[in-house]
Amino acid sequence: MDKSRIIKSIVTIMSIFGLFFTVYLILKNEHNDQQIYSEKEAIYLQSDAILAMEKAELLIQENKYDEGIAQYKVALAMSGGNDQIRQEIARAYRKQCILSDENCEDALLVYNFLISTYPEDEELILERLELHEYIGDSAGMEQDQDLLKKVRIGSLLDY
Repeated sequence: MDKSRIIKSIVTIMSIFGLFFTVYLILKNEHNDQQIYSEKEAIYLQSDAILAMEKAELLIQENKYDEGIAQYKVALAMSGGNDQIRQEIARAYRKQCILSDENCEDALLVYNFLISTYPEDEELILERLELHEYIGDSAGMEQDQDLLKKVRIGSLLDY
């Protein structure tokens, strides 16, 4: 092989390597830009979720339960499924149920989900027990009382 062919081969290989390296740098930079955008978007969504929560709390205080719960659901969607927001939704449904006999089943559904996720949360169990008492569900009351006993015995054994 003569020198010119070797030089051409080396130049071709270096050009191909340079092309791949350039494409890599462009893609890496684009990925970093998207990651920064995603982080900013998450911050904006989080602040919007907080605003929706605050609006929901005000509406609930004004006994506008349907609108307040709708705002909590907006906050829940923006937060990516925050269980603290679900707890507020359950509490709003429970208050609405007790004050106006509306959405009692929805309240129970949310409490059932939360208690299945947090079976040792005494406060959630007590709130659901109050709901069962209000609607006159003796089987539900008995179930919650048994669950409370187990949780309390378990917490005593932890000491």
